[in-house]
Amino acid sequence: MKRKGLGIAAVLLLLGGAWWWTGPRYALDGPPRVTVSAGAEKTEVGCWSAQWDSPTVCFNACGDAPTAPYARPSQPVVYVKEGTEALTLSYPVAPSEVTVRFTPDSGELGVTLYEGAGRRELILPLPEDFRGIYEVSEGWKNVPPATGYAQRGFLAVGEGESPGDPKLAEPPELVVTNGGENPVTARLGSYSWYIWQGGEEMEGIIADAPHPLEMSHLPAMAAQPGDRLELQWSAAPDEISVWTWSAGKGVDQEPVEVETWLGNEVSVPKLDGTAVLEVRGRWYLAGDNWGEASYFLTLV
Repeated sequence: MKRKGLGIAAVLLLLGGAWWWTGPRYALDGPPRVTVSAGAEKTEVGCWSAQWDSPTVCFNACGDAPTAPYARPSQPVVYVKEGTEALTLSYPVAPSEVTVRFTPDSGELGVTLYEGAGRRELILPLPEDFRGIYEVSEGWKNVPPATGYAQRGFLAVGEGESPGDPKLAEPPELVVTNGGENPVTARLGSYSWYIWQGGEEMEGIIADAPHPLEMSHLPAMAAQPGDRLELQWSAAPDEISVWTWSAGKGVDQEPVEVETWLGNEVSVPKLDGTAVLEVRGRWYLAGDNWGEASYFLTLV
């Protein structure tokens, strides 16, 4: 009888060891990995933020939130196969709790797609407009002897599509108003632009325009010295500068820089007759690549 009890104990010990080897051991060095698929190949998604405690490691790490514009090119990309209706998250060990939040590329407000208990395979219906950033937050209490949390992010786009931000597929439009009234769409001049194609692949575009004083039929705005002009962008730049060109001084002049406030307000300076207002914008796009563009209108 005693031998039988010892045999049962040995079997249970072996089963326990096998359970540990195939399950919680994944969590000893950090949060268990997760793979994401949407009808195409699976994509492994790491953590941008995590806190972890186990017998082998203790750490607290934090990076850039996936929704930050400059963080987009570093996000894993999940390509959604045509006709796919669900997103699948797969774990070697189920988390205790999971929250999945979605911020669409369309510019609409973000929504929570799931909040509840974790599963080894979590299947989520895809939103109709599924393109955008997905944020996954996980808590772990059931992988002894390890505990902690993790936050991850990934980008989902249609199979074969460029993962670049569609709002920055080309230089954004600029509308200028005087005191919030009389909107005028500034004309796009010279620009250099890059479109992220995924991975390290970029597509560049360079366009040249005539000198500001040689551009014909520029949009015009009535303005007096001291007026506050407001710059309204379809996608705001990371850096701006504003300059004026005096129409009576010719193309060899140097432009005069104008003071700006809050990145979107300009005070009209004292002008010597008609002048051309130039707004230069600079956008971070991907990697080491910045997009630059100039916009023009006439102040009368």
